[in-house]
Amino acid sequence: MQHSAIYYDGQASKPNRAQVEVFGNSLSIYYDEKKVIWVISEIQYAEFSGKDKTMLKYGAFPHQYLEYHNEGSLSQNLQGYLPKPDNSFGVVAREYNALIKVTLIGISVFLAIGAIIYFVLLPNLASYISGKIPVSTEITLGDKLYESFISNTEIDTEKTKLLNDFARKIDFETKYPLKFTVANNKEVNAFALPGGNVVVFSGIIEKIKSSEELAALLSHEVTHIKERHSLKGLLRGLTGSLLISVIFGDTGSISNLLVNQVDNIHQLDFSRSMEKQADIKGLQIMYHNRIHPEGMLYLMKRLENEEKKQSDKQTWSYLNSHPMTEERIRYIKENIENKIAANNKGLDDIWKRIQSLTDNKY
Repeated sequence: MQHSAIYYDGQASKPNRAQVEVFGNSLSIYYDEKKVIWVISEIQYAEFSGKDKTMLKYGAFPHQYLEYHNEGSLSQNLQGYLPKPDNSFGVVAREYNALIKVTLIGISVFLAIGAIIYFVLLPNLASYISGKIPVSTEITLGDKLYESFISNTEIDTEKTKLLNDFARKIDFETKYPLKFTVANNKEVNAFALPGGNVVVFSGIIEKIKSSEELAALLSHEVTHIKERHSLKGLLRGLTGSLLISVIFGDTGSISNLLVNQVDNIHQLDFSRSMEKQADIKGLQIMYHNRIHPEGMLYLMKRLENEEKKQSDKQTWSYLNSHPMTEERIRYIKENIENKIAANNKGLDDIWKRIQSLTDNKY
């Protein structure tokens, strides 16, 4: 009795319709007026049998193949001759696929946990820890960070004196002992340290064109101090080291870890909510001092416009850590609408002296 099947001769990928006879210990395969004989004991199951089909292979490489339906007459006829198929390949394939799925699920869970830790746990932990650190400790820590930073920085003493004179004419409504320093650095940057130190790079002073803009910059940075944003940002950056220190109640180690962050202090990346809070409360400081609030808007627009002209983004650290977005400029515009303020002549006089030093230097 002959049975229908598909035969591949191993020389070409062309399938051949064939008729198969089972006789004794061999198969006779007829196709294209040709005949091939397979010894049943040397027949193997192929690894890639399809759904509802069986694929047999025979001979040395390149192998010959024979494909037939599992429900067909050839399958039933061969049941008494061929051993049961070895499904180890399918088992391995299924186990491999299961392993891939488990691995992908594991990676997804890991990333989700990581995101929760980074965006939820760490900020909350940083806020919790910062609330436990006394202001006196924060001031001491900030002074250590400041001393570490300026040890490798050139200070412009004349501008520093004038900047402190300028700042003393502004009531920042804080008990922190504020101190302002001008660092000779072409980066367009300014940053606040925990406890009261504000460092302003000469590069950003060169871009500012009015006393109101300078007041806006200082008000923004002082708000970071008042709201302990700098401290929280540093604590957040310590991640695992911080967590271990908290678990064991080692506040001394926390201080040492924070001091070691001094190289990154001027590139702290505040959250959008922190930046908005620094902008809005900075504006409130300006209202309180009757300083024209549009100085904040002019500062943002000037920095944004200047940044677009620069090809060397490395000099724009302030913009990297204080992103200029349309949303940010929009809410500042909304906040200053219908607000009345006057020019502060005392600030103008000091600003002109700071500006004259900049003009004379360049």
